[in-house]
Amino acid sequence: MEIAELHTFLTIAREKSFTRAAERLCRTQPAVSLALKRLEDDLGESLVDRSSKGGVLTSAGETLLPLAQRMVDLVGEIRDTFGSLKGLHTGRLSIGANESMSVCVLPQILLAYREAHPDIQIHACRFASERIPGEVLERRLDVGFLSFEAPHPELRSEVIVHDHMVLVVPPGHALAKRRKAPIQALANETFVAHYAMTPARRAVVDTFARHAVPLRITMELATLATIQDFVAAGAGLAILPRLTVRDAIREGRLVEVEVPQLAVDKTIRMIHRREKTLSPAARAFLALVRERKREPAAPRSRRPR
Repeated sequence: MEIAELHTFLTIAREKSFTRAAERLCRTQPAVSLALKRLEDDLGESLVDRSSKGGVLTSAGETLLPLAQRMVDLVGEIRDTFGSLKGLHTGRLSIGANESMSVCVLPQILLAYREAHPDIQIHACRFASERIPGEVLERRLDVGFLSFEAPHPELRSEVIVHDHMVLVVPPGHALAKRRKAPIQALANETFVAHYAMTPARRAVVDTFARHAVPLRITMELATLATIQDFVAAGAGLAILPRLTVRDAIREGRLVEVEVPQLAVDKTIRMIHRREKTLSPAARAFLALVRERKREPAAPRSRRPR
């Protein structure tokens, strides 16, 4: 029995698909199937019901699941602990972040961390915010970044970025010349939005409702970059985190319009397990982020008078 085989089994169980497990492990599907078969031969039990869809575990597989997770976690802890004895010359760091953090903030942090600890293996994934707390609790991630509080006794949560939502319009739009407009001026406009109902989006919806202004979202898209492209092409207006649109505003592809009634803050939080359960690599990452968060991430732009 090898740790790699247990890791493959855990990935199949989590993804409920041999195909998705292979993609997650960056291996071919036959290689994943072979690793599982070796583990089953070693244990003398079938672990996954191949006749079902979705990689359903057998009773033996259900029995193995928590034991395999404990074993993989223990091996990771051993590696990270002994990596600390070498001055962070070995080790592993797993990070999960939402879209805005992945695109706008995390690259600079990871570059700084890589420069300080070049021998640490970094694994960074983009997740929907609601999935990140579970990944951290189950030790598949060391650190997560998300846009809401994650109240759980085993997690620590701290705000690292303060941002706010802004209205952006294409350069040729009538509001682009005004640069400031009341929310009532948006009653007849159409909007492009992200398909995810985040806390910030709910706050925007509530703001429009509170002022009795219809919010006509005619298109929902999967990424913030795509939304910006559609707005620039004249498909509608958008209300987005300023961090995500500051480059497009600076380049002139989008124009920010101040809406005094639209006062919706957006915070990015860093979550992790209590420090005593973290690897030295993860603790070094937390220290770096805390040092950098003193820098202003999204200053509010000054308005022309």
